[in-house]
Amino acid sequence: MAGILDLIIQALVYPGLVFTIILIIFTQWLARKLSARIQFRRGPIHAGPAGILQPLADLLKLVAKRDMVNKYSLMHSPVIVVSLGIGVLIVAQLALPVAYSPIYARYDAIAVLYFLLIAPFAIAYLAVAHPNPYTTIGAARFLAVLAVSEPVFAASLLVPLIISSRTGGDFSIYLTSLRAAGAWTSGFSESIAMILATISGFLGMLGALMVKPFDTAEAESEIYWGVFTELGGPRLAFGFFLKFAERIVMPMIFAVLFLGGVWPADPSNWMASALVVYLKTIVVFTILVVADSILPRYKPEQAVAFLLKYAYPLAVAAILLSLV
Repeated sequence: MAGILDLIIQALVYPGLVFTIILIIFTQWLARKLSARIQFRRGPIHAGPAGILQPLADLLKLVAKRDMVNKYSLMHSPVIVVSLGIGVLIVAQLALPVAYSPIYARYDAIAVLYFLLIAPFAIAYLAVAHPNPYTTIGAARFLAVLAVSEPVFAASLLVPLIISSRTGGDFSIYLTSLRAAGAWTSGFSESIAMILATISGFLGMLGALMVKPFDTAEAESEIYWGVFTELGGPRLAFGFFLKFAERIVMPMIFAVLFLGGVWPADPSNWMASALVVYLKTIVVFTILVVADSILPRYKPEQAVAFLLKYAYPLAVAAILLSLV
C-alpha cells in the first residue's frame, strides 16, 4: 500500500504533474526573458515578480476561452491523445533520479524511449485532427523531421547505456544515470563514442523539439504557425503544455545520460542528486533557447538532409565504438 501511495504522490505531485507545471512556468519565463535579451527586448515584466507568472497567466487565459473548432475537426480524440502524451512524459520522470523513489528495471530504457515517441506524435495528431492547409503542411514537415531526428536521438542514447551496462547499468535509465560519469572515462574508444553520441544526440533533440534550425513545422511567416494554426483556447493550451513538458523531459534525459548523471552528487542522497539533475537540465534548456533565438531556419529538405548527412554517421560511429 505504501508503494502505491508513493507512486501516486510522485505521479501527481513530485516530480509529476504539479512540479512539472512549476517547471514549465519557470522554464518558459526563462526562455522568454533570455530570448528577449538576445533580441534587445525586455520580455515579461508584469505578471508576478519579474514577470515570472506570465506563462501561467497566458495558459489560464487560453483555458478560460471557449473551445471552438471547425466543422471538420475531431472533437474528443485529440484531447485524449494529448493527455496521454502529457501522462507518459510525467511517468518517464519517475524513472529518473529526480524521483525520491524511482521506478527502474532491467531494459527499462526501452519503455522510456517508447514514451518519448508518444509525445511528438501526439502533437502531430493534434494538428491533423484539426484540418487546415497550413496545419497539414506543418504536420507533414514535422513528421518528416521527426522521422529522422527521433531515431538519431534514440541511437545516441544507446551509447551511454551500452557502456554503463558493463558496470551494472542493465540498460536502465536510472541505473545508468548513477554511472554516467564513468562512461566518459572507461577508455579511449568509450570517450570518443560519448563525444560523438553527445553531438548526434543533441542534434536529434533539436529536431524532435522543433528548435531552430529544425523548426520548419512552425514557420510563422511561411505557413502561419504550422501545426498550431487551427488551434485556440483549451486545445492550444493542451498543445503548448505538451510541447513545453517535452522541452523539459528530453533535456533532462539528455543530461542524466550525457552530462554525468547525478555526478558530482552522492547517489544515495536523492535531494542532492535531483538538484544536480535539475541544474544540468536548466543548462541544456538554456542552450536550446539560445540556439532557437540566434539560428536561422532550415528549409524542410535542408533539415532532413543535414540530419541524414551528419547526425546519422556520428550516431552509428558512436555505437560501433561503444561496442569495442
